[in-house]
Amino acid sequence: TNYFSLQLSLTMASPSTTNTEQHPQQLRLYLHSELTTSHTTHGITHEDYTQYSTYCTRRLARLRHSKSVKKDLLHVRLYKSSLSTRTSDNNSNGNGGSKAKKNAYRAIELTNLPSEVLASHVNYFLEPLYCAERCWAASLALKAQMTTVIENDAANVNTANALGSDGLNPRKDWSVGKFRAQSMKRLKKAVKYATLVESLALSTKAPPSTESAEIKVDNNDEEDGAATTMPEECMVQPPVDEHTQMEARAYASFMRGNLALEMNQWQTACTEYQMAMQLCEALGQGLAATGGTSSNGGSGTGDDGVEVQQLELFDFFNSRAKNVIAPLLKYCHYELQEKGLSPTEKISFLQSSSSISDGDPLQSKLHSLKNETLQTQATSGSSMSQITFRENVVPVETKDLRMALLKIQDLKSDWEEEEEKKNNDATSSSSEDAKFMELLSGYDDAVSLVNKELKQLAALKSGPAVNAKKFQLVNLLGYSKYQKLKLVMGRNEVLTNGIIQTSKEDDEGMTLKHLEEVAHLYDALLQDARAVASLPGGGSPDDFDGDSSSAIVEDEFHLEANANVLRLRSLRCYYLARMHASPVVHKYSEAIALLDQAERLANEALEEIGACDQMEHGDALLESLEKVAAEMRGEKCRVLALSYLSKSSSTGSGKCLLQRLHDYNIPSSPKSIAHVPPKLEPMACKPSFFDVALNYVSEYPVDELERAMAEHNGADAASSGILGWFRRG
Repeated sequence: TNYFSLQLSLTMASPSTTNTEQHPQQLRLYLHSELTTSHTTHGITHEDYTQYSTYCTRRLARLRHSKSVKKDLLHVRLYKSSLSTRTSDNNSNGNGGSKAKKNAYRAIELTNLPSEVLASHVNYFLEPLYCAERCWAASLALKAQMTTVIENDAANVNTANALGSDGLNPRKDWSVGKFRAQSMKRLKKAVKYATLVESLALSTKAPPSTESAEIKVDNNDEEDGAATTMPEECMVQPPVDEHTQMEARAYASFMRGNLALEMNQWQTACTEYQMAMQLCEALGQGLAATGGTSSNGGSGTGDDGVEVQQLELFDFFNSRAKNVIAPLLKYCHYELQEKGLSPTEKISFLQSSSSISDGDPLQSKLHSLKNETLQTQATSGSSMSQITFRENVVPVETKDLRMALLKIQDLKSDWEEEEEKKNNDATSSSSEDAKFMELLSGYDDAVSLVNKELKQLAALKSGPAVNAKKFQLVNLLGYSKYQKLKLVMGRNEVLTNGIIQTSKEDDEGMTLKHLEEVAHLYDALLQDARAVASLPGGGSPDDFDGDSSSAIVEDEFHLEANANVLRLRSLRCYYLARMHASPVVHKYSEAIALLDQAERLANEALEEIGACDQMEHGDALLESLEKVAAEMRGEKCRVLALSYLSKSSSTGSGKCLLQRLHDYNIPSSPKSIAHVPPKLEPMACKPSFFDVALNYVSEYPVDELERAMAEHNGADAASSGILGWFRRG
């Protein structure tokens, strides 16, 4: 592949000639990069593990049939004399000359190969690597089929039809236990091959001749009673460098962790995943420290390519440690601590994880645990057993409604946390919007549950017990709708204030686009406020006649809602007036009428809000509305002036109104009351200015001036005479 050819071409040229004669060159293999390329192009992205297993089979055939390695990798007795043949199989009979015996199976033990042989070709490492990948993909494919069988058994669907069987599928009659056993068998085999890759990377096996020499030297030393150390030149080094050894160990640890996770051996899984994550982080840090330096230490165009590759690998290892291994490690930690934790502590532990993605096993665990906790609380009746709405304490008797209200509490707390994170980071967060929509859906679920119970009571005859039950449900319906509308209105108020504040900080001020957005938001707020004013509920059970659409009860809640309606009507009229008075629209008569209406509504709203002593945030609303009322009076004066100027017509200067307050000659087309910012005006300079400027003036260019005058005079002379007109141009 390109990864290996690039690295081999770099590493083969780096060492000196004497060193190459003593030790064979070590390989550098980017194992994880090779596997990532295979995963993304052969089905793993779409969870098609069968396709990837088939690809691994084809890839193994190509790797084993390479001309320089097939005598060591092919499982045929034709190459029985190879060093890779297992010792027990090599001593067995089968030296016949028939073709069947030559193609008989030959057991292979790659650990028998010397280190220098392993360093001669990359296929010695890729062959067990793809064997491990094929077993791993086959295990996941069997696990996916097992999940399909379980789901279809629950839905009473035929297993053969679910697996796409046409009568030839050998697994159509398999049980769940057999699927599980086969999946574990393939995963154990994947761990075996991954461990083999790690062993080959760390191998220091010497050639047979060197081994016999070592044995002879050891025997002589024992006879003489003296210890002899081998020279450094005779030491056997591993076939790959330290980077490849670390990658092989990380891959083997990850596979062993997967097996321990499937076998529910949480402590072993934690140890292996921790090792794999530490190795990946160390690989990323090592690449960051050595990034941009090539193997031969030179500089040139090749170094740029190596630097880019090092940066890509640095990002890859960091993302693998953070997004792949870390969630699995957290899940194993949770399983280790689960037995000694209460349900609340379990949820807190799961939520304390730094990042829980949709594919994280902690995510499904967190959802299921939350649902179990909500069901327990709803069944016991210890939480959300009653609510308070419009001075009435209403009991929540049904389990489903209690569970819906408890779910709303949890969703609201999650949304508030996301909103706090968004405010601290000062950036828009899509997760905050998603939490908000989930909270609105929770309120909709509660409203639908109450409406369902009201429909069941609608067919019953009126009576004290039935009316009391209906009174409870009507107040619960009003409470759920009010909480939802209150949430939406609060969010829209925040958006409106944000637009107004941003436009004030801008140099151009509030443009027509800003005014349109604010007016549209106040229109939506006004509709929600009117919906709040018409909510059912309130009163007393004795006055309730059993009809949820009866006359509205005028209590404190209703007065506060009407005061809020007046406030929003006033603000909406004010910004509509500013839209009409903008320079683009300039409909001043309509703007004056809207400002009069806005000022009248603002005065009424101030009186109503002041009369509501228990209104939520009443003082802040009064203060903000008084500021807007003062702005209304100033805006009205400005619009009256612009209206007068637009109706007048005369000839005169084009100055703004501020520059001609004492000038009664009105211009024909007045543009503005004042220039913002003020225009520049000429002013007389002091004589000392010219004295200072004279010090910086150079000699007068007399020659250039005479040449320019000569050219000008020549042009005038050429254009004179009878034919001068034809010479122009």
